[in-house]
Amino acid sequence: MGIPEDTMSEFEPAQTEDRPVKESAGVGSRVTGILEAAEQAAEQIRSDAMREAADTMRRAEADAEVRIDELTREAERVRSEADDYARDIRQAVDSYGTQARRDAEEEARALVDSAEDQARSVREAAEAMAEQIQTDAHRQHETLQREAKTLEERRQRVVDGLRDLVAQLQDALVEPSQREDDSLVDALDVERHR
Repeated sequence: MGIPEDTMSEFEPAQTEDRPVKESAGVGSRVTGILEAAEQAAEQIRSDAMREAADTMRRAEADAEVRIDELTREAERVRSEADDYARDIRQAVDSYGTQARRDAEEEARALVDSAEDQARSVREAAEAMAEQIQTDAHRQHETLQREAKTLEERRQRVVDGLRDLVAQLQDALVEPSQREDDSLVDALDVERHR
């Protein structure tokens, strides 16, 4: 009855040693997956911000061009009345366009900065999560190593106990050969012979 339990205890340490290796590989792939997802999210945020900034620039330029066209037509209509007035209008339009472009560029920079900040915080959160996963995996690996050591010590005690038992049985079996009239039951009764 003790042999199947011993056989199982001999295989348990090997299974325990394989398990941390597989779990460590799984943790590594999960960490890699988290980092890749964070980088993809950061890239998507940056791409969206760049696209939104470009759209804002196009709208601002289109608005400025429309406004320039409107003011230029008006200036041409009244040009015969006052060339100086038309020049002032053109300068005002140019100034407006420059200011609108400057405002659009500033808004685009703010959007890009915001996107980069968001990407950085996502990356930092992913790195912190990955570090926590690695710490947990390391703790679990240490726990499994301690358990494996305990099981190995237990197996060694069982093996030592079996060796003692075998030695006692051998001692008990040697005595019947010296006295042939003793029965096997009497030979195995070690306590009586002591």
